[in-house]
Amino acid sequence: MLEINLTILFASVVAGAAPIVLAAVGETITEKAGLINLSLDGTILLSAMAAFAVAFETNSLIMGFVCGAIVGALVAATVAVFSIYLRQNQVAVGFVLTLMTRDLAYFIGNPYSRQQGPQ
Repeated sequence: MLEINLTILFASVVAGAAPIVLAAVGETITEKAGLINLSLDGTILLSAMAAFAVAFETNSLIMGFVCGAIVGALVAATVAVFSIYLRQNQVAVGFVLTLMTRDLAYFIGNPYSRQQGPQ
């Protein structure tokens, strides 16, 4: 019979829900400012992949953190340019960026699959 340790189950649910909660808070803030940014999930994936790749290659967690922040800012700037400056549909821009950043994260991050990160 399979026994489930409830402490491990709750800890894994909390750890797995953290990126979703952060994306929901970020989307709430951007909607309060009057912008619909649907690309938050893809931004999180691409930023995390870039941060891991840089941290792995440089063996520096600080450099990985900085790179992840820069990638997130670049994706946000892309949303701003297309949605605000070029006046494109915010939902379409967010949807396209979500798909593009997700696929780009999988493509570029494939060599780093199953690698132990720096500690």
